[in-house]
Amino acid sequence: MPAWRRVRRSVLSVSLALFGVLALGWLLLYLDSLHERQRAEHLIADLKSFPFANAGFLEVRELANRYGGSVAQPLIPQEPLIPRQPQPPPPPPGPPLRKSPNPTDSEKRAPQVRNTQGCTPQDCIFDVRIRPHPFNQSLDDHTLWLLYSVLGSVGLRPWVVFARFEVRDGALWESRAGVGQFRPASIGAYKGLVPLAYQIIYMSSANALDRHRPEYAVGVPHFTGTVSDDLWAWIAQAPNAPINRAFDVRLHCLTTVSHACRGFADIAPSAWSDYQAASNKIRKSR
Repeated sequence: MPAWRRVRRSVLSVSLALFGVLALGWLLLYLDSLHERQRAEHLIADLKSFPFANAGFLEVRELANRYGGSVAQPLIPQEPLIPRQPQPPPPPPGPPLRKSPNPTDSEKRAPQVRNTQGCTPQDCIFDVRIRPHPFNQSLDDHTLWLLYSVLGSVGLRPWVVFARFEVRDGALWESRAGVGQFRPASIGAYKGLVPLAYQIIYMSSANALDRHRPEYAVGVPHFTGTVSDDLWAWIAQAPNAPINRAFDVRLHCLTTVSHACRGFADIAPSAWSDYQAASNKIRKSR
């Protein structure tokens, strides 16, 4: 066999092997994204039936345990949990600190959630975050953003589904849950990955911020110095609060290969419909 044919055959074999490795890697990453999306769908289903009005430390901890949650240090209530461009999603909370030498009865029930200093059955914050494993890596901002861009270009776009519960005086004080995906878009002069983020905020009757709010409202928050599309739903503790409408969250578009979630009608159709109806009512009243 001539030398040039042997070289061509070797190059072809290496190319096919490399293509096979890349295809297998893509398939494994895609299957991981599908698996995590299914876990996220179960979380949303559990949140629809979660007893927000009566939940305490044990109920919140049980839900967090179910989805591999962690204990977080208190944050400012208005801090968004969906990351803003160009910042990548925050890393998971740090390692657990040393347990108390005299655990309480609740602590003796072998909580699976990692404990940190300051978390007690009376006051604690639980975090649950579900997203594909590649986006859980603790990398520097530049490297992580490059990872977002590379995987996003082959149909593996970054996404996250989260829930945060704040327990005060042994009862659920406030919770935040939602979904976000980075998608290619153009806003003004910016062209690149843009977060599409929907967040549901539940406030108990004990929450002072709840006193002058309607039991249900949907709006668009405004952030400065960032590029993103955001929709928030606020729910106040009330007998007829429309929990199901707020948690009407569709996650299928997170893992479609051909295109990203196009808008809030894809991921939160009921809340988006309520927002449009309220906006139209305001315009007609002017």
